[in-house]
Amino acid sequence: MNRTSLLLSSTLVLLSGCASIPEPLRGDFPTSTPAQADGNAQAVRWGGRVIDVLPESGQTCLEVLGMPLNASARPLDLDADIGRFRACKSGFLDPAVFISGREVTITGRVDGEVTRQIGDYSYRMPKVSVDALLLWPERPEIEQIRIHSDPFFGPWWGPAPVVMYPWPLARPHERR
Repeated sequence: MNRTSLLLSSTLVLLSGCASIPEPLRGDFPTSTPAQADGNAQAVRWGGRVIDVLPESGQTCLEVLGMPLNASARPLDLDADIGRFRACKSGFLDPAVFISGREVTITGRVDGEVTRQIGDYSYRMPKVSVDALLLWPERPEIEQIRIHSDPFFGPWWGPAPVVMYPWPLARPHERR
């Protein structure tokens, strides 16, 4: 019985570490979204995809398309738009690293609003003074797989095995 409880508790500890929030992003934050921000210096933890990088004198601002966060504070890979925000951090953030489409999560305080012209539309968004910024690693792309049933096996030899080949590669018996 003691061995079982030890195994169960160690499994729970390991599993709880899988969904933990990275240290710089930890803390208690309200569940408001950029679209709901009222600009009253509230503390926020928001994330999303980088739209634009705006280097300025002494700071760099990221324009971010806000997205809901998962249990690890990483933006969910959805087409959900919870509003744009501008995240400004002192120092230089290289536009070659913070390219359009990369996922970020920030913590900081809402520091007013900014207006940006998007086509003919004047878009007002909250401006956040960043305390912590995390650029997430790129998500791996899933290869397309072609499923092929080998013709040399059939009902006489049992069920035909299914062989999977990555899409760009030809079947072994095909010549290029």
